Amino acid sequence: MIGSRPGRPEMRKKRCAWPMRILLATCVLPLLGVQSASGQDEVNLSVQARVSPRIPIAFKPFVPLDGTAFAATVQDTVNQVLMRDLSFSGVFAVRDLSIPARVGTDEDAPVLTGSAGDTTYVFMDAAGEVDLELLRKLSVQVMVSGTYEVTGSRVEISLRLTDLGTRRTIMEKGYAAFDLTLRRIVHLMADDIVFQLTGDRGTAQTRVVFVSQRSGAPELYISDYDGFNLRQLTRDGARKYSPNWSPDGTRIAYTSYRDGPHELYILDLQSGETRKVPFGGKTVLSPRWSPAGRHLILSLVTEGVSRLYISTLDGSRLVPLATGYGINVSPSWSPRGDQVVYMSDRLTQKHLYVINIDGSNDHRITFEGGYNGSPAWSPRGDRIAFVGGDLATGRRGGPRRVFNIYTCDVNGSNLVKLTGVRGPEGDNVNPTWSPDGLHILFSSDRARKGTYHIYRMSWNGGDVHPVVTEGNNRQPSWGPRPE
Repeated sequence: MIGSRPGRPEMRKKRCAWPMRILLATCVLPLLGVQSASGQDEVNLSVQARVSPRIPIAFKPFVPLDGTAFAATVQDTVNQVLMRDLSFSGVFAVRDLSIPARVGTDEDAPVLTGSAGDTTYVFMDAAGEVDLELLRKLSVQVMVSGTYEVTGSRVEISLRLTDLGTRRTIMEKGYAAFDLTLRRIVHLMADDIVFQLTGDRGTAQTRVVFVSQRSGAPELYISDYDGFNLRQLTRDGARKYSPNWSPDGTRIAYTSYRDGPHELYILDLQSGETRKVPFGGKTVLSPRWSPAGRHLILSLVTEGVSRLYISTLDGSRLVPLATGYGINVSPSWSPRGDQVVYMSDRLTQKHLYVINIDGSNDHRITFEGGYNGSPAWSPRGDRIAFVGGDLATGRRGGPRRVFNIYTCDVNGSNLVKLTGVRGPEGDNVNPTWSPDGLHILFSSDRARKGTYHIYRMSWNGGDVHPVVTEGNNRQPSWGPRPE
């Protein structure tokens, strides 16, 4: 079904021991403020996390532990980052209890049926006491709250999840951080909340690697998923392309002109060492790690023809995959590692093909348009994101291609356009999925022609947010969840 929620991941972690259960009315009824009827069917929150609308969750801002000092920077970081992470999860509609709700002024704000005028509903008084009955009337059944204590550069945080129906504590956990690690610890807290309430691992702790020219030369950088904690990885000044995370998050494969055109390198993030993988001087394009992390699939160019190969990590053994005439590039593994999607121009135009890793069942899956490339297979296994080139009129009146991001089922059906839907938004390229398959990072020059920034959107094209905007930034690769 076009526009339906992504399917379940190919591989799922074991669910948490305490499955949070909520009433069906929480998700299928508008926030009308009516009490749920007794005996209503109950469903697991992890199931509801897969359907719209999002589940309302109350957020009581963190405050200093009784008798300890107020620290504005710490408090703002904890509250802002945690609320942002929970909203980003795609599971929750976060209600900040410190902000009153006024009828008719915020379509996302909870309102009571039968109310009129501009009545304001205050969830929390000046003393910090929460109106639990009001929240229950609004079908909000979970509240996040906590405290912090600062001692020098050390921050101790206490997190609590409360079941508003029973007023019992679902989860209570302590965290310790220092100034430089505070954001990382808050990301961990968000992922713990997601796991506790859904049984699924969150993605707030993930990182992104990309190519940036902010320092002049194109170098590799990494950041948190939200663009913070930016760090430069390479400094050799050579052109770089196609960075790709290893499944365990410890290494990055990429190509570079450091010692010759488009040679393959593997950067070890723990040691900082970079190793060149030799291929006899052949040009290497678009390396991608296998899901198990034991092989790379890549394209080798010989006499103008690029062919796909599966390679050992040291390049000592190559197994040919797609070796037909023309360009065969931009491979992406299926989550199971048994198939690969890639771009080929074997029939003149550039289209997407899927092939089994034993070389069988090589077949075309896209037929619309004259350019379809940069495929990325969703971690959930059900969709493929890619770049489609749409013909448009250029500045001088001639035809030009405008690039936008699409998704389709793995057989090419149910095509959905994600960018450029409401009008021109520049060129949008380099899609990469979040580990949970609910978000896509991409590069776009929508803000300024020719200057690319990195943006994030949901799986269906909504909730577009800039992530990295300083300098020219392209070719993002979304890293795995930390082990």
